[in-house]
Formats: sequence, structure tokens, C-alpha cells
Amino acid sequence: MNHKLVATALLSAALLAGCTSPNTATPTPGTQTDFGRLQALKPGTQDTINTKLKVNIVFVGYRQTPPGQPATARQINTQDFDQRLPGSYDAVNRIPSAYGRTEKTGTSFDFDYNYVFADQGFEDDFFKFVQSAGAEKPLTVQQGVYNCQGSDPDTGLPDCDAPAGNINRVITGNFEIDALKTENWLADNGARVGVKNGEYTIYFVNWYDRPDFKFHSYTRADAADTDTGAKFGARGSRRLIAWGGSARENAPAQRVWFYDLSANPDPWTNAYDVTNDDVDGDGAADYRMPPIWEYGTRKASIGYGRKVSPDLALVARYTAINLLFTPSPIYRAALTPPDMPEKINLDVHVEQGEGATDPNRLLNSALLQERVKVLQPFTTFSSTRKTTALDGDLADVYKCFFPVEAEDICSPDYADFSGEKLFQFGVKELREEYKTTPAGTYQLPIYSFNDNQDSQGGLLGVAYDDGETGTQSFVYSFLTPGLVAAGYGFTDTTVHETGHHLSLSHPHDGYDSEQDLSYGPSGRFYFVNTGDQSASIMSYNDLSRTFGQFNLDSQYRYLTAAYLNNTNAILELVRRANKAGSVSSAAQGADSKFVQAKTKYDALDYLGAAQLAHEGYRSVLNAAKSAGVPVTAYKWYENLNGLEGLSVGQGAKMRFSPTFKAQTGVVVFPEETAQQRKLRLMK
Repeated sequence: MNHKLVATALLSAALLAGCTSPNTATPTPGTQTDFGRLQALKPGTQDTINTKLKVNIVFVGYRQTPPGQPATARQINTQDFDQRLPGSYDAVNRIPSAYGRTEKTGTSFDFDYNYVFADQGFEDDFFKFVQSAGAEKPLTVQQGVYNCQGSDPDTGLPDCDAPAGNINRVITGNFEIDALKTENWLADNGARVGVKNGEYTIYFVNWYDRPDFKFHSYTRADAADTDTGAKFGARGSRRLIAWGGSARENAPAQRVWFYDLSANPDPWTNAYDVTNDDVDGDGAADYRMPPIWEYGTRKASIGYGRKVSPDLALVARYTAINLLFTPSPIYRAALTPPDMPEKINLDVHVEQGEGATDPNRLLNSALLQERVKVLQPFTTFSSTRKTTALDGDLADVYKCFFPVEAEDICSPDYADFSGEKLFQFGVKELREEYKTTPAGTYQLPIYSFNDNQDSQGGLLGVAYDDGETGTQSFVYSFLTPGLVAAGYGFTDTTVHETGHHLSLSHPHDGYDSEQDLSYGPSGRFYFVNTGDQSASIMSYNDLSRTFGQFNLDSQYRYLTAAYLNNTNAILELVRRANKAGSVSSAAQGADSKFVQAKTKYDALDYLGAAQLAHEGYRSVLNAAKSAGVPVTAYKWYENLNGLEGLSVGQGAKMRFSPTFKAQTGVVVFPEETAQQRKLRLMK
């Protein structure tokens, strides 16, 4: 027997067995905690749900710059996008963050961009469709002003005998196309350009360089105020170059926004004025995108020396991605952390001026509740309404809100010199209201002031915070005879402002997290006003009555993160109370729910993710309370300093900007500027 061979064979077998042993331990996923091993939950931690988000950028009617050649004025070079688009986004709660510490929502994104140039067949079919979806109409006032590059200062109508010499083309027609039908066509045909249903997609459209080009605009012509029926969509000022974000009934989510520089020129960004740099009169040049035929002009126009490719990249980043697809909210979606409410009562106070329009014609409470409940889908909504006379003490504090002269200022020792009196009035009423409010019910206080005279310049509403922590407090909406005559009622404004209270931002101002930059439609970001050209009642152009798909996506992401982080907070309370053993089973079950929620979240099923997160949160909250652990809802109205005549003076620390000018850091922008109001009231 060859012992050497036997020994070698045995050694080889032993080594082989060691390499392939079925008993090799596989690491258990997660982290060991007092509640056992958890994968998604991190007790005591403010966590962030990070996801990789694909963004498709589809060019329809544009041509790509040939390799090795310089880009012409209307060609697309994707390097312009690579240089300008963000790699990531980390959302913040904007108003709370303006009080000294940046407060993240717990939602962040890493972007994956997919550039597509539509083929000839797609383009031919698309432009054939738009010709079937529109009709010839008279030129709008704004198109006439473009031709003249001027208007009568009294009437605002075009004022010229011949077209201006510095424009590249005279607009000779106005083919109006239904914007919603256009959005739906692009969504339904996305597969032809490799876009899957439900993916975030920007379509950049250019009809101009085709032989079948028509001067055109997009419309939502039937859009009307809920209460007055005023047809805002019929106004020339509401002609569009962009649209998207519609929530389609009984259909999968579509996340499409199109932007067409060959349309109009855009009235919402004053793009019909290609002569003057400063269109809002604040002394700073306003960067906006001219109609596409002005790009590369040698004439004295804002299009001189401009190329469309880098401009479209700016629109993709600062409008579509930052403000529509992945925006930062203005308020916390949690409302009362860590014990989030299961019931919300819309507590409506109609303050009626003597002789003012019948409030029953101006406010539909049932419709208000129906429209806002989608923002808190796991919460039971109710509403109460009472009408009182706008007189006495209430009339006095209301007048303080709109001071005309310095001597009208009611609270000179307060940072909020005009609103403090009204705020304190509301706090007193709210404290009384909560004395009889069942536990677990959140009172959302709404004050609707129906004035019988034109006592202010046209403000429709505002969603106030508490002045100390950036927590949402009161919703105010305002009507005057002049605003009613202009077509406004209470319902749509109140839905808009309640949308703010429940977290949502405007689609025309926001925050860029990579640059730590707050910005709105002013100066070098004036062009972002096109964010309003989307299906959202948070817009200012009065073309939507409900919350669109982009709103719902954002809100359900905020809620998913809120349920996760408030569960983490509750588990920390349990740990400190030495009750982990009593809650461990619930924590393990909730952890499984959050793991499943993350899977749905990554698959863009944000409502499904929020539902699972809510279930996990409630199971832990209920277990903690059953174990005797006190979990207390934050009550902003009980945590206020400086009330009852005590001055806050220099102690105010909120970073507030009276304009939309871009600023480093997180700031609070106004509900409305004079320029926004001018646009809103424009015919």
C-alpha cells in the first residue's frame, strides 16, 4: 500500500470538504437591538430612505449634435445635461429648516438619467396627433405683444403699426392644443421610445424644425373656479408651453411632463418680451427661455448668443426634478410627532362681512374635505363649520393683517408685526376648541375671511406656521368683492392652503440640496415659473382643482419616511422606559412591514409603501401604549413663548425672504409676490 498516496488523498478530501461545507454560517441581515435583530428599523435614529430613481429625458423634434462638431443653437448635446443635472437629492422640511437647523424629511434620491432621441416614426405620429387635438384660434394678447414688443400702458393690448424689428419670426397663427390629451398621448406611447409606464419622464418637444410646423399653444380651456365658474383656462395668460403630472382615474400612475419651446411664447414667464432683461421690475435681469426661433438670433433679443441645449438642462434640473419630481415639502407630514393623528377635523371658521357674498356660494366644505383627504389616506377626516360676523375684536385683528401705513401696524414689538394679533386670536380659540376635542383628533383650523370691501391688495390665502419651530398652525383664506369679481371663491384657495398645511410646496419655488440653494421665479431662476404648468392645485395659474400625481407621490414618500422615523422614536421611548421586552414582538412585525415597504417604494408604489409603513407604525405605537409607555403628540399651541404681550423682538430666528431671489441655505419664501399676483390676475 502506498501510504504517501493515501495520505495525500485524505488531505485533499479534507481540504475539499472544508471548502464546500454545508454548515458555513450565513450572516443574519440587520442589526442587533434591544428588540432583537432589525433590518429596517433603527431605534432612536433619524433615518433616510434612499432610492435610485430613473429619469427619462426624451427629445422629440430635436437633433443631437453630430460627434466632433460644435453644437448649433437648436441642437442637443447631452454633455450639457451631464454637466448640469444633479446626481442626488436630499429633501428637507423647508419652513422648520429655516429656524436654524436643517431638518431632513428622510427621503433622498440618486438619479439615473436615460437620454432618448425619438425616432422619425414617433415624431411623425406625435405631430400628427397634436394637429388632430387642436384648432385654429385668434392670437392671444400676449402673442400680439410679442409681435409688437410693446403694449399700451393703459389697456395692456399690443401697440404697434408694424411688427418689431428685433424679433426673428412674426407669429401669424395660434393653433391651440389640449394639454391633457397631449400628456396622455405621450404617456400611452412611451414604450415606443423605451420608457416604461410610471417612470419619471420629461419630454422636450420642438415642432419648429419640421415642415408641418404651426404656431401653437397648449390649453386647459375648460378649467374653471369651483365656486364661481370663472373660466380661467380661457384666458390668454393661461396658454401653456408645458404640462404634466395628471392623476388619471382607473389607470396606472403616469409621471410625464412635457415642455415645448416651439409653442406660444410662454406668458407665465413673460417670454413674449424678448427685448427687456428685467420683466418684474426688481432691478435684476430675469432669465427665461425665449421661443425656440429666437435661439441663435443675431438681433437685439434675449435669444442672442443662446443655445437651447444648456437651457433645457436648466429646466430639467431646477423645474422638473427639484420642483415637480422630488421636491422638498414646506412642512412636516407627521403633523404631531411622534403620535401621528388618526383623525383630522377641518375646523372651518367663516368670518362674514356684512353684505358680503353669501358664503354658501363661495365655499363647498364637503368638496374641500373630499379633495384634501388624499394627502392623509390612512386618516379619518371630518369637518365642522361655523359662521360668525366679521366685526368686533375679530375685525380689529383682521385689519391688523393688512396695514396700509406705519401707524396701522398693531404689533411693532413682534417679528410678525402684521399677523401677530390674528395669530394670538386664533391660538386662544384653538386652545378652547381642544378642551372638548376627543383624544387622537387633530384640529386643522381654517379661517375664511369674506370681507365686504376691498381692504387689501388681492391676497387669496396663506398657511401659517407657529413662529418658533416651523410647525404648521393656521390656514387663512381671503375674499373681497374685487377678488370675487375676478372669479375667485373660497374652495380652491382653501384646498391649496390646506395642501400647504399638510406639507406640500408650490411647484414654482423650492430647494436644491446639492447646492444648498433656495430659489423661486426671480432673477436667474425666473424660468422656473413653468413649474406651475403642471396638474396641481398648488400651482398659481388656476388650471387645476385637485392634487396631481407628482403631489401624491411626494406626499406618500414623506408619509412613509414619517412613519419610519416616528416608529424609531417610539422604540427609543420604549427602550428608555425599560419596556423593550413587551414591545419586541410588535417591533419585529413592524420591521418586516418596513422591509416590504422599501421594496414597494423602490418600485414606485408609494401609496403601497406608505400603507405598509402605517401598519408597522400603528402596531408599535399601540404596543408601546399598551405597555404603559407615554407617547405624546407634539402640540404646537401649548409650546409657545412670547404670547400675551411679551415681545420677541430680536429673538426671531426664522430666515424669511420677501422676494424669490435665490439664497444659500433654506429660507421661507412669501406665499405670493407682486409679480405672482400680477400674473394671476392677468387676462
